[in-house]
Amino acid sequence: MFRTTVILAAVLALLLPATAEELRPYKHPGLDMQFSAAPGWRHQPRPGDEGTHERVDPESGIHALMWSTSTEQSAERYLKKMASMIDIAPGGTFAAREINGRDASVLTTEGTILAVIPSGKSRRYPFENKLYIVKIECPADCLGEMEQLLETVRLNDRLLIGDCSHRLYPETSESPPDLPSPFITDGGDVYVTVRTKEGRYALVPVTVENGAPNDYANGEWDKGRQLAVDATDFPTLARTGLHSEEELARATSITGRPVADITEEGRPGRASGAGFMAEDEDIIGLLRGDNELVSRLGLTHPDLAKPLFEVFNLILRDLELGRRGLVPRYNIATLLYDGHEIEIDASAAKGWQESIFSDEVQGYWSITISRELTWREKNFLRGRYPDKFEKLVPLLSSIHFGEMAPFYITRYGFYEGHTDYRADPVAIALMFGLLSIEEIDAVVDHDLYGALTRHY
Repeated sequence: MFRTTVILAAVLALLLPATAEELRPYKHPGLDMQFSAAPGWRHQPRPGDEGTHERVDPESGIHALMWSTSTEQSAERYLKKMASMIDIAPGGTFAAREINGRDASVLTTEGTILAVIPSGKSRRYPFENKLYIVKIECPADCLGEMEQLLETVRLNDRLLIGDCSHRLYPETSESPPDLPSPFITDGGDVYVTVRTKEGRYALVPVTVENGAPNDYANGEWDKGRQLAVDATDFPTLARTGLHSEEELARATSITGRPVADITEEGRPGRASGAGFMAEDEDIIGLLRGDNELVSRLGLTHPDLAKPLFEVFNLILRDLELGRRGLVPRYNIATLLYDGHEIEIDASAAKGWQESIFSDEVQGYWSITISRELTWREKNFLRGRYPDKFEKLVPLLSSIHFGEMAPFYITRYGFYEGHTDYRADPVAIALMFGLLSIEEIDAVVDHDLYGALTRHY
């Protein structure tokens, strides 16, 4: 029998209602298992018991214990045996319950919930069942909060759709899964199909959600707060996904920094060599120009940030599995997205880039995504822009950006200026199939080259 254990303790904020934007996932570092709760959970080392991952909030009375095991017993039988061993069964209620699409066995007693979630056969022991276990403890008057926590448990080893089970990356197959990519579940979780460098296919979870802020200086990697918007400076952006012209006109500072300082630091050779904007651009002009463009495209800033976040989440998943020794370094070669195959080239820097907005956003990755334009797209460009065709193709078929870009787009509507790191709204919309080349060309009044190159 193989067993890995993780103990986690919930924070007091769990006792209060939290919006989806406030929740963040808490992952076991060695298991494809997580739950979501409010920010603030702290990791507490356990010397001599490194296989156990503990998070604790001293002010909270709620504890959650999560682990996995492989056994020949069924989930129900294992639950009853375990309950008897730790003496929590008396007075409890056993019931079948669906958790993350799995038929789990759950024991509820005063102050404790114990759930056993089956997940097929063990990879290490093929004749044994793989079981995930969750134990939640708290004072007797918080059963509702324990139930809510249990509802957030997610297993990232497979995707269940009806009676069909799809193994997730690092499991691979010779052919792509019979699913659209991206695939969105009823609960809003997003999965994409990728091709590895060995030419095999895999299904990867890439849901855009809040994680812990990245702290590269201390070796802490996570999704970051992907849903966060600067509602203090731009309440309309937070509410609608687009800026209000009036709010932009009134803006003299962003995140407490004068816009003149942000502009100065964002130009080439200041905070970074390439810069966050061209020498003749300024931050408010960029926000205003790109906001107008995105609005005319019929999109919002989160619409355009989403696929870039999904690429970043894909890279994070590859990195996580690589660190666990389950896949080679930089193993994912291409992403299948809306009928297109997008090449991904990601490399890590030796240091990290701090944000010009003085927020917690950091940059570490250099990411290039590219795809071959279709015959129809090329034919349209040749016919409409014969003299600009050779210049338009690389502008539309390749995007070079850092992971800061989708955070900036969601929080501020900032795609960076016309530098080597610009994530242009037009290029994003075309690459990921949000709009066709004909639709984009009509929106920009048949001046596609100008829309891609004109400085604000």
